[in-house]
Amino acid sequence: MLFNSYQFIFLFLPVALAGYFVAGRFGNLAPVIWLALASLVFYSVSNWQFVALLLASIAFNYLIGLLLISGRLRPALRFAALTAGVAGDLAVLGYFKYAGFLAANLNAIFSTGLALNVLLPVGISFYTFTQIAFLVDAYRGNVARYALPHYALFVTYFPHLIAGPILHHRDMIPQFERAESKRPDPHLMLCGLIIFAIGLFKKTCLADGIQPLVSLAFGPDAPTFDQAWLGALAYTFQLYFDFSGYSDMAIGISLMFGIFLPLNFNSPYKAQNIIDFWRRWHMTLSQFLRDYLYIPLGGNRHGSVLRYVNLMITMLLGGLWHGAAWTFVIWGALHGAYLCINHAWNRFGPAVAPRYQRAANIAAFIVTFTAVVIAWVFFRADSLSTAIYVLSKMADPTTIAFSRLEIVQTIFIMVYAAIAWFGPNTQEIMGYDHRKRTVGQELSAWQMRPLFIYVTAAVLAFGILGIQQHSEFIYFRF
Repeated sequence: MLFNSYQFIFLFLPVALAGYFVAGRFGNLAPVIWLALASLVFYSVSNWQFVALLLASIAFNYLIGLLLISGRLRPALRFAALTAGVAGDLAVLGYFKYAGFLAANLNAIFSTGLALNVLLPVGISFYTFTQIAFLVDAYRGNVARYALPHYALFVTYFPHLIAGPILHHRDMIPQFERAESKRPDPHLMLCGLIIFAIGLFKKTCLADGIQPLVSLAFGPDAPTFDQAWLGALAYTFQLYFDFSGYSDMAIGISLMFGIFLPLNFNSPYKAQNIIDFWRRWHMTLSQFLRDYLYIPLGGNRHGSVLRYVNLMITMLLGGLWHGAAWTFVIWGALHGAYLCINHAWNRFGPAVAPRYQRAANIAAFIVTFTAVVIAWVFFRADSLSTAIYVLSKMADPTTIAFSRLEIVQTIFIMVYAAIAWFGPNTQEIMGYDHRKRTVGQELSAWQMRPLFIYVTAAVLAFGILGIQQHSEFIYFRF
């Protein structure tokens, strides 16, 4: 089921909300159980064949977690339990996501004739990483004992289940435990509706609206120099508005239930260096890779050379997490190299005189954004040969065909760029802070509410009118 569908907006969400608050009258765990069951229904609508896999994953990781926090195992057995849990999670993820990729590469090298076509369960990357973090923290002694209904809801919670954000038990399960006494909060309901409307508008009007321009570079026809750049830029903005739109919708939906989700985006295309970009783009994935991969590898604790090696390993695996294709590996390798260069520049680069700081910041912004666009070409391309072909066209100004149509398309792209570069992001508009559990403080002044309500109604109307029959979010495939 898609957030940007009529059945979700007008049927599933109202029923889930009504049932959640009514269930509070029938016992402490009733709202939690209701929301977990609703989440399973949400998942099963388009992924019914993988519901059993999801439930088995929950049971497996919950039992391993209980063993790790029980205090009854010797250190060696605790480590063995952690290893078994993480290995089990990765084995399942590896089979469904990478078995076909491995078979194809073995066949290409050794002509084995081996071919596997494994259907990928939607959301498996997200709920696998969520549970691996839980197991590692349980091993470290950073997890309290949780009831099974709360843990099951933590994993299946439908606003995040399909495409994140990657949740952390420390942020979410205490909120689910307090949900037992929740009552509808009109302020959070209104704020949630506004944020949902913004996300829906991003998806149906902005991201889906720019799709035709993406095909200029990645369609069947050979692009010219300007068309290749227009297509690459179009995908750059499409991906941002599509994924940040999903994240906004997830945050808005969750707020209606009185639950705060972590932020996933903070205007990433405003970044002036790649380090800052990764603090703003897919923030929950960045935090996961830092806390559960980069730092355990050694981080920056063992000198510059090993720091660069750890960065490359982290980003290569981060790229492979996105998809079983060499294009994602190259995308990860590029960002790993970018980060290494950025850290080396911070250490060895020349100091900038104050009078040139503004010009240096603009140059840094242009270099960063250009590097990100080039990497997105690999992320979007169906194959390495396609990516290299598009990049070759982007590097060949002799094929420019700047006609009247390209001029109009350039203006269209510039509007998207202005929104991404100069416009406020959703949390700035709404004053959203998931750590402080605050949102929409301006709305507490009643005189502001009519304006927000009218604007929200217009944005929501445009978003609903822009809904197409079936337009999946880009990150559903990961």
